[in-house]
Amino acid sequence: MAGTGTNACKSRIRLAVCIAVSALCSLFSFDLNASDLNMAQNDSIVPIKLDESVITAHNEFIKTTPDGYVVAVGGNIETKGKETADILKQMPSLRVTDDALSMVGKDAVFVNMNGRQIRLSGRTLLEYLNSLPPDIIKSIEIIKTPPARYDAEGNIGIVNIVTKTTVLPGWKGNLKLEYGQATYPTYMGSGYAGYTGKKLFFDGTVAADDITYLNNPKYSCYYPSETVSTSNPMKWNTQDAVASLSLGCNLDQKTTLVLDVKLPLYDKGTYEDLANDTQFINAYTGQVDSTLNSKGKSLKNSRAFISGLYFSHKFDSCSSFTASADYLTDRASTSRQFTSSSTAGGIATPIEDYSSSGKMNYDIATSKGDFEFPLLSCKAGAGGKVTFIRTKSDNSFSGSVTASDIFSYDENVQALYFNLSRQFAKWSFKAGLRAEATQTTGVSSSTGESHASHYIDIFPTAGVSTDIGKTGSLSLNYSKRIARPSYSMLDPFKWYISKYNYSVGNPFLTPSYIDNVELTYLLGDSFQTSAYFTAQRDMIGSLVVLDSLDCLSSIEIANNYLDANSFGINIYKSIRPTAWYSAIIQGDFKYQNYHSNRSEFQSISGFGGMVTMNNTFSIGEMFQVTCGLSDNIPGLYNYRKYKNSFQADIGVTFIHSRSGITIGILASDIFKSSSPEYYYVSDGVKQVFNNYYDSRSILLSFKWRFGNWFNRTVCTSSSNDEERQRL
Repeated sequence: MAGTGTNACKSRIRLAVCIAVSALCSLFSFDLNASDLNMAQNDSIVPIKLDESVITAHNEFIKTTPDGYVVAVGGNIETKGKETADILKQMPSLRVTDDALSMVGKDAVFVNMNGRQIRLSGRTLLEYLNSLPPDIIKSIEIIKTPPARYDAEGNIGIVNIVTKTTVLPGWKGNLKLEYGQATYPTYMGSGYAGYTGKKLFFDGTVAADDITYLNNPKYSCYYPSETVSTSNPMKWNTQDAVASLSLGCNLDQKTTLVLDVKLPLYDKGTYEDLANDTQFINAYTGQVDSTLNSKGKSLKNSRAFISGLYFSHKFDSCSSFTASADYLTDRASTSRQFTSSSTAGGIATPIEDYSSSGKMNYDIATSKGDFEFPLLSCKAGAGGKVTFIRTKSDNSFSGSVTASDIFSYDENVQALYFNLSRQFAKWSFKAGLRAEATQTTGVSSSTGESHASHYIDIFPTAGVSTDIGKTGSLSLNYSKRIARPSYSMLDPFKWYISKYNYSVGNPFLTPSYIDNVELTYLLGDSFQTSAYFTAQRDMIGSLVVLDSLDCLSSIEIANNYLDANSFGINIYKSIRPTAWYSAIIQGDFKYQNYHSNRSEFQSISGFGGMVTMNNTFSIGEMFQVTCGLSDNIPGLYNYRKYKNSFQADIGVTFIHSRSGITIGILASDIFKSSSPEYYYVSDGVKQVFNNYYDSRSILLSFKWRFGNWFNRTVCTSSSNDEERQRL
């Protein structure tokens, strides 16, 4: 109990420090506007010549839209010495960690470059973005409520990065090398090359990494008469290399054709148990009755090839047509070899060998077309999309029992949409409807069972924004969306992790439906707050089902477990009290309510939140110091109750603008305090998890930018965005 009180006290102290710093900095920033943020860059001042008069205007930093907001980066945010991920950290509602980009109130984020889907995710996505220098970014559009032209799949947000349009022909390039050291060393590198001619243009990126880290999970299950405690430190290693290529041609001034290809050069993952010991402890005596030792190694390989063809034609300034066709094929395999033995009363059982293996094939073909045109006094858009999905998994297990299964899943979706938007005076409106018809079939060879479904859904979206006074604006938006199960969750094969633990899919999963409402208020150029509400019915998840009468039973099963409601408020503040110091402070606080649809899980509700602060100190023209602080407030997150987790990072960057060379060093989690602990209750049994992801590390980076960077980037849009996120 004393330890718990100490942790709670530390949590309150950290939160108080963040709030105090925020309040102190705000005292120096009440009169800040876009001109304060423009001090570092000359191109933020735009001269406009009217006859003999000259008017100087500043770029508008943040502007609300009916479905989100737009942040003008060029001329407003200092990009020297920074990476694209550093710029994203300064955006309202966004959070960037070492291996993920997330958005407040959303389950996932898609990133577009000039409307084109970047077909990467996680760490690979961030590596790609960081291979591009951020000073080519003109603006970043944050779409909290995707309009009807986007897929209705998932509770997602969209980040659209718009680059500067200055066209200068020739080659450009960027090289980046990184070395990291945590428990194990890590190596990363990326290269970018691009060429723009009068008609032809080319963009290519190659990124590779060899990442190794220690994952140290510990978890305990508290049964009425026994406690089951497991320690499972693992060595994780991922090695991958991918090439992304785009080749385009401007057929004329109004017509563009682009071929886009993603080539999997190498993708391998190894997950090795350093130990996997489970102790069965008598709840009355506190003595260890027996120990189960399971030690194994998992291997994963993937080869995902993606190709796409894009066509666009502008009829005039108000009308255009775009079309794209995409094909994805992925051949993945997974295997796990492990041994198991137990010890009781000093007597050990013989070692048993177990083996699981699986092959997964994915084939996804999509095509879509979009037409924009004026209609009466509005801007209209209409289009459609067709999707053909074929997946097949071949799994087997050998040990105390032998089992195998081939599971095939087919899904076809046809979609049509129509939307209208209009802007006049201080008001902007947007509304749309999207209709999707879905047909699915799943067949298991081992059980002989098949499951088919056919359904049609309508997804409305609507948004309105208005200016309030000279410096304020307000927006309100609504959307209905659908969350389909990932393909792996539909597979009914039992995938064993240890002798008694396995995970299993459910081919009878049904889609989950989501309603989103968000109200956003913007004051000036540096303060934004939004209140949001999300209601999700029949939420899909994989939770561990325990049996209070059998401590050996531990099954992770996919199901439509929950109905969830989430009420939240996000606060964003950008400050620059001096020319050499700037900071971004964000706070997200929410109340969540989960109603369980299964008897094993209880309905729960509670508060949760996070406070982050990113500081930048400029020392002369060649050095920058950054300091990032983030604190998870104890509370409820995704059905699990979390304790406090705090992380502090500090970095130093050397910038040599003339040569295009940047050298940096970053120390992450310097207090080694980012160790989340969470728990939930299954069939009356409390299960507590504690995991440390080896986030305390040092990262050295070298970047060299050369050539001509201010070439325009082509605007394309892939058609298989929705399908790829379910892999």
